[in-house]
Amino acid sequence: MISFANAFSIDMAETQKNVGAYNKNIDKAPALLKGIVGDEKINLDITRDDGSVFLVGLDMVAAKINETVVGGLNDPSITITTTESAINNIRGSKDPIATFQQERDQGQMTFEAKGLLAKAKLEAVLSSTDVLKFGYSLFFG
Repeated sequence: MISFANAFSIDMAETQKNVGAYNKNIDKAPALLKGIVGDEKINLDITRDDGSVFLVGLDMVAAKINETVVGGLNDPSITITTTESAINNIRGSKDPIATFQQERDQGQMTFEAKGLLAKAKLEAVLSSTDVLKFGYSLFFG
């Protein structure tokens, strides 16, 4: 979970800052989100505009981020792959939810889950406008 504030950077310092914000606000999240990400292991893979890659693992426990792992987790249940430009497009959009969906439809953001249950959970989260609005307000707002 990366910060996309005006002093935008994709690194561990920003990640840790956002972990704190996420964990502090998870009680306000839609129940669907809390139920689905409860104990998942998530890798976030972002290709920066300069071609370098930022990879971090998020070990979720009871819907909170329990641990971040530089370089990612060995066996994630969910992998999110995106680009810095896709993030910037969402961040600068007047309709960030629609832009998120466009970036996803164009393959600029991919979400892969291992196993049928994880796939079903992920699709439920990605199709929930309430979850998307919560995520936007937390990380982009």
